[in-house]
Formats: sequence, C-alpha cells, structure tokens
Amino acid sequence: MDITVTTLKGFESILAHELDALGAEDIQMGARAVTCFGDKELLYRANYELRTALRVLVPFYNFRASSTDALYKKIRDYNFLPFLKPDQSFSIDVACSSEYFTHSQFVTHKVKDGIVDRMRSKFDQRPSISIENPDFKLHVRIVGDEVTLSTDSSGDSLHKRGYRVQTVSAPMSEVLAAGLVIMSGWDKETMFVDPMAGSGTIAIEAAMIASNTPAQYCREKFLFQKWSNFDRRLWEKVVDDANERIDLNLPIIFASDKDRSAIDAIKANLVRLPFRDKVIASQFDFFSVKQENATIIFNPPYDERMKVSDVLKFYEDIGTHLKHKCSGSNAWIFSSNFEAMKNIGLKTSRRHTLYNGPLECKYFGYELFQGKRAHRHSEEEE
Repeated sequence: MDITVTTLKGFESILAHELDALGAEDIQMGARAVTCFGDKELLYRANYELRTALRVLVPFYNFRASSTDALYKKIRDYNFLPFLKPDQSFSIDVACSSEYFTHSQFVTHKVKDGIVDRMRSKFDQRPSISIENPDFKLHVRIVGDEVTLSTDSSGDSLHKRGYRVQTVSAPMSEVLAAGLVIMSGWDKETMFVDPMAGSGTIAIEAAMIASNTPAQYCREKFLFQKWSNFDRRLWEKVVDDANERIDLNLPIIFASDKDRSAIDAIKANLVRLPFRDKVIASQFDFFSVKQENATIIFNPPYDERMKVSDVLKFYEDIGTHLKHKCSGSNAWIFSSNFEAMKNIGLKTSRRHTLYNGPLECKYFGYELFQGKRAHRHSEEEE
C-alpha cells in the first residue's frame, strides 16, 4: 500500500532515514511529509516506532477540483463504505495550499456535507461528527487543484507519546525534541545533558533513542485498531518485537533545571518508561557546574519561568560558560530569539532553521575545544 507520513518542516530527511530502517520501499521526500510503499506490518511499525512522525496516512482517492461545488460533487459521488458506516462517527483534517481553496474550514464543511448527504440518500441515516474519538478520520490535502483523500491510521498526533503527565510553561513537542537529538549527531555513548530541561522532553527522548525504546511505548490507542481489517495478532507481534529490542545499558543522561517544579515534572514523566531509573533529574543552575565531554542540548526557557531581566546578557553568559566550563563537548541551542543568539559569541559548527509550531527558530551547534582552539567571535547575522 502507499503510505504518507507527515512530519515537521526540516525533519523530512530524518524521517526518510527512519522509514528506510523499517524496510519501507520507494521512499520519496516532500514538504513536511515522506511517501513510501509498504505492507500492513510497516503501517503498524511506523505508528509504534517512528520518532519524527506526526501522522501515518494511507491515501485512497485522488482527483482534481477547482471549486467548492466540484469538490462537493466528487466527495458525494465517492463510496466511503469501506471506511465509514452510517452508524459510525468521523472527523476531517484539511491541509490546503491552493488559490482555489483559501479557507480550510469551508473545505471541511463542504467535505462533511458531501459524505453526510451521500449516506443519508443511500441509507436514510447519517454518520456523526466526533472530534475526540472518531471511528474514521479523513485527511484532505489540496495543492492547487489536486485533492488527495487519505485515511489517518494514527488518530491523535504521534507527538502525544503518553508519558508526559506533567509540564511546565511552553512544553516542547516530543517529535521536535526527538528530531533535535537525532540532528545533533549524538553517538548515544557519551554523556548527554539538558541543563535547562523544563519537563524533561529532550532528555527523555534522548533516553528513548539510546535505549531503543519505541516512541509510542506508553501509548495505548491508535485509530487503525478500529479498522475492519485490523490484525490483532500482527499488531501484538510488532509491539513485542520492538519492545524486545529495548537495551537499558545507557550512558549518563542528565536533565537539570534550577526550578524545583521542573524536576518534579521530569520525575513524574519518567514513571511509565523502562529507563525511569537511568535518567538523572537534578535541581541545579546551569552556570554552577562543569559539563565536559558531553552532548549538551537546550532550549533556553521563556522569560516568565526564568525571570531573566536581561535576555541578551543571559545568552552571553551561556556562551561564556560553554567556553570555559564545557570543554570537549558538543553544545546545541534551540531558540526563536535570533538577536539573543548572536550574544552566544561562539563560532557555530552547524546551523539549522526549524519551526516550533508556526514560530521560526534557529538550531545552532558549537564544538567546544580546549584552550586556544575555543575561538570566540560575535555571531554574524544569517
């Protein structure tokens, strides 16, 4: 079957590599999505194991439409019975990039009308709308006049891993955190440190990667489990095989924060995970300790939680500490504050532009050598 897996902008190549490792065929990268070909086992494994996936979709109908009337007619004429019965529930997601369809909510309304009107005319009964727990979730993608309908096998977005039970302000998406760890090139053997960990998402995703714990280890429900062709025996085999590959021989993984409530959140979020005793969660200030020969990834928190009065000076202090107290380490900083990032004052080894929701962010890497090799300079504007 054809499969489309969606992701965050900038993670397409990482996702393609993940799919290749699962045995997917004919892998093609697109914008915030990767398409491939695979069987039902791949579909199940993609949902359970992929770290940078948001949704796993199965396309089933393609057509052209350049008006809402044409869209409605195509939908009304299509037989949705293989996916949806009159007494079941459904929901619709729409993604539009089209001069013909500029309002996704209006598209959603017309697609819903087409499905409901056909069902009512055929069976004198109509399926209901359910946002929270539908039997069938339809994904509609429109690019220009090309319309693709897909059934969503995941249900809730796959960033909802199920382990995060407590958060602090502005928690990071689990998919974003996993992508940052993978993009850092961490070897999974040297010490890993998130010194401004918040609720611990980056450190937890690092531990999941290092231990080969499936991304959805704590998640209980996927929408494909409601499909008429759901193969429970195959699904249980996929889960058991993936779980058997978990290896708890981990390097030191350290999540710290100077906020006590953040440490409490990290410990609560670790409870359901197999490496809960392997991740060190400790309260201390980043600027108070050395962190040498490690991979360091952090997302400097919003000012409300840190109570930072001078953000530019705060970032300058980060750079100074990295230079003098973190020799031999690879440090990565993820931030949307481009002006403050210039004050880090260290030469970047790698740069990426990523997005946290709609917010454009920079992800800068720094190789922290010892002595004279740690040259500082003012960061030039990209």
